[in-house]
Amino acid sequence: MPRFHRNENPVIIAGAGPCGLVAALTLEKAGIPYVIYERTTTEKLCSNAGSGIDMAPTAIKILDDHLGLAGKNWMAPYEIMYISDMKGKQIALWDMPSLKLKKDSERLSFGTANRARLQHTLLDALNLKDVNGDIKNDDDRLRCSTSVVGYQNLDGLVRVELNDGTKVDALALLACDGIHSAVRKHMHKDVDDSLNYCGQECWWGKTTVKPGSELSEELKRLPSTSMVTIGTNEMPGAFFSDEVAPNEHAWGYVLANKTPPNANATNDLTRRGGSVLTAEEKKREIDEVIADRSKVLQLMLQEPSADEITRAGFFDRKNLDLSYIHGRVALLGDAAHPQSPMMGQGANMAIADGYVAASRLSAALKGTNDSTVEQALLDYDCKLRRKENNIVIKKARKYGNWAASKSRFPCFCMKMMFKYMPPSMLVSEMMSGDKSNKKFVHAMRKDLQLEVM
Repeated sequence: MPRFHRNENPVIIAGAGPCGLVAALTLEKAGIPYVIYERTTTEKLCSNAGSGIDMAPTAIKILDDHLGLAGKNWMAPYEIMYISDMKGKQIALWDMPSLKLKKDSERLSFGTANRARLQHTLLDALNLKDVNGDIKNDDDRLRCSTSVVGYQNLDGLVRVELNDGTKVDALALLACDGIHSAVRKHMHKDVDDSLNYCGQECWWGKTTVKPGSELSEELKRLPSTSMVTIGTNEMPGAFFSDEVAPNEHAWGYVLANKTPPNANATNDLTRRGGSVLTAEEKKREIDEVIADRSKVLQLMLQEPSADEITRAGFFDRKNLDLSYIHGRVALLGDAAHPQSPMMGQGANMAIADGYVAASRLSAALKGTNDSTVEQALLDYDCKLRRKENNIVIKKARKYGNWAASKSRFPCFCMKMMFKYMPPSMLVSEMMSGDKSNKKFVHAMRKDLQLEVM
């Protein structure tokens, strides 16, 4: 693998979530120098173990085929999906591997991944873990407890400012620093770039199922541990749960709330700027809400300690037309296009962003095409991608409103859809956002004369 000299300016990546690590692995394979700055500590970097990620075909292909993660056991394919009401009465049962998505003649892979497990897999591929499996503290490519707070585009480089006041020169800056992106704040400091509250809040958590426990016995009675629970006007909300590792379930419980919850943008353990519950809040907010729900749902949410549960609102951006790039700086993932998770595309789009932006950047830096760094990032921020991103964001808003509704008619419609519509049609609609990722990656690989997907 070709390597640049250590004294050459690197590409700086802000954020070591899946998006940033995918960008890093793409640069690594191209022999481009990079440094990842991550605001959290090494110990907490992969601590958000409760986050389950829906994985769609394009992101799976990027990770398995293009970045070499096939066989690394980072994802669990969906098998049987159990859909029920809040009392636990079965509405539908989907055999996921047998589904053929609408307008596709082939079966497509999709499943679920634990965010922390995916991060560890990517860190392993980057050789950023030691023989004991711990994240390295002495590798210059990963600087934890340090964040990017600003930048200045100069001739042939970007000068990046860190939170300790240090300034470092880089070939480019890829901002993968999430919904509260400091790089985005700097990029759009002169315009209104406020968040848009989508009207729902969610409790995210991880439950470890102890063998022989009441929860373990209740789960054995179900046809599957992959669960979707839909609400009624009397018992509103939506519940999602899946076994992301042996005896480890990641789940989310969504409710409508006109008032956005308080966000804690500085807590390293929280997801999307949410806040960890106290024991008092857990009892008040969760135990009371689930009192009349199914036994499995009650136990799943009661088992974790309060500090293993995060409450967060669903947010995107009010202004969906702001640029993702500025000179040698690009916004990726939630820094570019945050969205409600109700389309299951946030992480998938972030992975596609990391792969496409880093691939285009690598080609420009290696001189394998006629593109400059600035043009490579402009090609990443193309009009078609932005248009289709915004379609997914707006669909996610709509589905969030329907799934968490307290009104009789939307709740009835949701139940009827899950009960009577062919599963392939519903899954195809939920996966429709992945078409944008597929086109995005296809266009990049075609432009760079790589084998297309």
